[in-house]
Amino acid sequence: QRKFGNLPPLEKEVLQRELDERFVESAERFDPLENRTLEELDAAEDDVSEEDFLHQYRRQRLAELKAAQASARFGELRQLCRASYVQEVTEASAGGQWVLLLLYTDANYQCHPMMKPWAEAARRFPMIKFLQGVASEIIPDFPDSLTPTVIIYKDKECVKQVQGLDDWGGGRTNIDTIQWHLAELGIIETDQENDPRRARVGSSQEEEEFQGKDSA
Repeated sequence: QRKFGNLPPLEKEVLQRELDERFVESAERFDPLENRTLEELDAAEDDVSEEDFLHQYRRQRLAELKAAQASARFGELRQLCRASYVQEVTEASAGGQWVLLLLYTDANYQCHPMMKPWAEAARRFPMIKFLQGVASEIIPDFPDSLTPTVIIYKDKECVKQVQGLDDWGGGRTNIDTIQWHLAELGIIETDQENDPRRARVGSSQEEEEFQGKDSA
């Protein structure tokens, strides 16, 4: 199962939220005056306004990190079965929660480039619920030719369906191209300045080869 991308890699991955948790814990224990001498404390009186500003900034930053930790509820890709659809998708999207379900089929070569990056996206954006499921098992008679399809829920409503690979990056789909399209959809914010889908050296030839494999 691991070689098909259904399981995360064996290497230990330190998530950003874990780093944030460590920072919050250490910052809460930090006292900038703890190890100062009397002379240093006297000199520090001249910097009261600066210290006040730093303390205020520190409290604000800690509040932001704690809020981010509270929203980081997921952090892994989950396999969905039809019986759990209402609970894991519809009901789980209540209260403004984003739920993204990738419908795929192993027989369709177009789905393969999405599998590993989709799992990576689940780890990179733990505030979003990422799911995947075999299309025909989730929705009976769902055409294999329409996979991959991503169904997007929020507030118990299906707000968008993205069919095919093109929007995600085509045959060169990766975590960065997925991040870009999630930002286009308004699901996340990104600091990416350029569309990574356009930065493809020799992409035309590679896309033609990819399409050829699919039609073979």
